[in-house]
Amino acid sequence: MLPDFTSEGLLPPGRFSVTMEEAEDLLVRSPAFECSSSRTALWKGFEQYLNRFGVLEDSYPQKLQGRPLIHRVWLGGSFVSAKPEPRNIDATMFIDVTAEMAVKGNPGSKWLTEAFKSRDQILRRFGVSPLRVGYRPVASVFDMQSIVEDDRTYFMQRGIWDDWWQRCRLPDGRDPAPTEASAVPVRGYLEVRL
Repeated sequence: MLPDFTSEGLLPPGRFSVTMEEAEDLLVRSPAFECSSSRTALWKGFEQYLNRFGVLEDSYPQKLQGRPLIHRVWLGGSFVSAKPEPRNIDATMFIDVTAEMAVKGNPGSKWLTEAFKSRDQILRRFGVSPLRVGYRPVASVFDMQSIVEDDRTYFMQRGIWDDWWQRCRLPDGRDPAPTEASAVPVRGYLEVRL
């Protein structure tokens, strides 16, 4: 069960695993947002953005062999807060690199690059500000010396965004850029299972 927003309008620190429907219930359909003029439109744009990946999956089932292009999506920022009128949806997209390589070079696969190439264009078109992390299933994390460089990069990127989505600018506005003072985890974010 998801926690309520705190008195500051944030989720408590941590990553909360939800389905798309649960995320929509919390962030769009909640009675707290019934007067919001932006949340429903942003969510529809997010669904359209995700649908482009689904079209690719539907086009190449034999190549993908049941593997999804998107492993998970982390949602953070003002959309995952009690702010009534967020400007966008901040999303960290975990793209399965094996699935990506399986469809690369086929008709329609340019989307895998276009989806992240120009965040400004994607933001204008879908209302989504996406960040890409290449997802790699790693069998064991206990022997760091035997982990290959690509897996280390994945772990580093995953850790960076886990840290980032739990941060918040200081309330007095002194830190327009990230600072040590604003590095303490103070809010939560959602991990959406597709």
